[in-house]
Amino acid sequence: MRQPVQTLLEHVRRGLGGAVLLGGAAPGDLAAIAGPVVDGLSVLRAGGTAPAVETTGFAGLADLVRPLLDGEAGLDLERGAVHVGRAAGELIAQAASVQPVVAVIVEAHLLDKQSATAIAVAVRSTRRAPVAWLIGVDDVRRAPFGTLGAVPLQVQRPVAAGDLPKATTRALLVLAASATGHIDEVGGALDHLGLRVSDLAPAVADGLIEATTSGWRFRDLGVATSIYATATPTERQVTHAAFVDAISELREAEKGEILARHLAGAAAGTDGPAAEALGRAADGARLRGALEASRSSYGRAASLTPDPGARARWLSGAADTARLLGDLGGVGRAIREARVLTEDATLHHRLDRIATRTSVLRTAQTKIKALLEAGSHTTAIGLILAGRAIDAEAMLAPVVSSALLSDPLDMGPLTIPAIAAGAMWTCDVRGAAAVLDRSIALLRAYGAAEHLPALLVVRAEVGFRSGRWPAARDDAMEAAALASRLGQQPIRAVARGLALRVSSLMGAPVEDAAVVEAESLGSEAYVLWPQHAVGVALMAERKWDAAATVLGGVVEALDRLGVQDPSVLPVAGDVVEALVRAGEVARAREAAEKAREAAATTMSIVVRAVSERCLGQVGQGKGGKAKQHFEKALRLHAETDDRYEEARTLLAFGRLDGDRGRLEAAADRFAAVGAWPWLALTEEELAGKRSRKKLGALTAQ
Repeated sequence: MRQPVQTLLEHVRRGLGGAVLLGGAAPGDLAAIAGPVVDGLSVLRAGGTAPAVETTGFAGLADLVRPLLDGEAGLDLERGAVHVGRAAGELIAQAASVQPVVAVIVEAHLLDKQSATAIAVAVRSTRRAPVAWLIGVDDVRRAPFGTLGAVPLQVQRPVAAGDLPKATTRALLVLAASATGHIDEVGGALDHLGLRVSDLAPAVADGLIEATTSGWRFRDLGVATSIYATATPTERQVTHAAFVDAISELREAEKGEILARHLAGAAAGTDGPAAEALGRAADGARLRGALEASRSSYGRAASLTPDPGARARWLSGAADTARLLGDLGGVGRAIREARVLTEDATLHHRLDRIATRTSVLRTAQTKIKALLEAGSHTTAIGLILAGRAIDAEAMLAPVVSSALLSDPLDMGPLTIPAIAAGAMWTCDVRGAAAVLDRSIALLRAYGAAEHLPALLVVRAEVGFRSGRWPAARDDAMEAAALASRLGQQPIRAVARGLALRVSSLMGAPVEDAAVVEAESLGSEAYVLWPQHAVGVALMAERKWDAAATVLGGVVEALDRLGVQDPSVLPVAGDVVEALVRAGEVARAREAAEKAREAAATTMSIVVRAVSERCLGQVGQGKGGKAKQHFEKALRLHAETDDRYEEARTLLAFGRLDGDRGRLEAAADRFAAVGAWPWLALTEEELAGKRSRKKLGALTAQ
């Protein structure tokens, strides 16, 4: 943590500003930022409160700016979080003009919602002032802090202190080398090394490890890895040998992957029995789906055995596991090495089968439907595309329940993504998220990388619709990188489009819109997602005419493909917005009418709300009718969790009737999700209303 924080403080001393997000930082980590570290700087502090403690709105922000308030003067809390955040930012910037400021926010994820939004606005408004923001949060992707463009840093716990007793340091190596941390395993190894269980007590007292119901575990796995990695090879071999002796007394040698792991760790050179035990352990790991562990064990068994035939056998296992993990290079290397080690015809036949399966697996697929296996989920997708979402929902409900109990490796690579997408399109966002989170976690544990890109793409879309924009952006970027490595070009195109869409709405595009547009040429269905993203990015840059052209092309393509449910790719709200702002009122009215007709086929309340907003935007010549559409849209938004689309409706309504309260509410919602370009548009509307009505400056009162 020290280096990025020191760098930021040096920047502030030179008159520059910035922010660092400290993921997983404990209150004590940030409390230590004092004394010589911040000499010559003014320190402001605030922190979140445990959920069980009842707090008032803006309580966290009040703690932050209290030292800057003059006497009884305060902030006008009635004006909303964005106004309050701007005013707080001005106070902090004024203070920084006299003495550079360090603003420390402890446990920001526990702040009240108003304070979190206001502080995020204050961070952005002080970017050109000598203000250093150090924000501790549980997850650096949490909105609104994850949308600020701050430097993210995951706090790493320190390795065991050097003043621990020597026996404790040796006992920690035993625990780090343990497969389970179980008292029988660890206690037996300690005993064979002449150590005692009590030697771990100082490490427990220092908080490096903690007791469990069955033994001990490290609080931070990074500490265990560091302890094991810094030990000498001899120390590690002696430790594993102690485990071998201890476990052999507990169970027969031919049983268990744990013993095989320690046999391999204790080996100083080639060791046939250790290799056989590790090979059997690799077989077992593969059967239960732990593919990364299986591949590692096959490789280690091949390096340990002195027998060329056995080595070839373990290499064939490594090749097939690498195939399942999507590691083409690993498959080729293992097959080539195995072929020269043996003349066994059966083994050569197995290697041929592995090579053939690898080739088939990598056949390019450009039609998404061709990748889906036949089944109820594909029938449901067809119903959704045909505008029969209610029928699809009834069909998908049992499928989603089954997916929550199934192993994703038992299904085709796009089965789970299709089920989750269908659930999302029929408004079961929570069910989709549960299926995706579980499946992705399992596949990461298995090391089955080739199954991840499609799942990550769907989770990115679910995250975006749920307002978790930083997490959605990160999922999309990871999906794009993995799909590129695995040669899954259609999925890569969709993933890059999603990353562009989300990040451009946050005001910090991670993809070049021109490149994404160039790569999304063609008539296949999957290119519509990146094309939509290009249109959204153009809107964020206020290039309304260009955006209308691109988005209009997406609408035409959806019509051509017969996609009748607008929740599959919600584009109508963007098309109408772009056309209205480009002055194409007639075309906007036509698009709004089509959106109204399409909304009748969907189960999505958000889509229906957006269709009402569109009708309100194009009916501005008929004030009463337009107002009715906007009011209906807001009633529908109130039934959903989508604050972004609600904010856009409030902005459009506020533009119509000039209601400052609506515009300020829109601003607060845009700031809460991190939609900074839209916040800028809203603030310009507010500034225009203020200028015309002479309402005075938005400053602290």
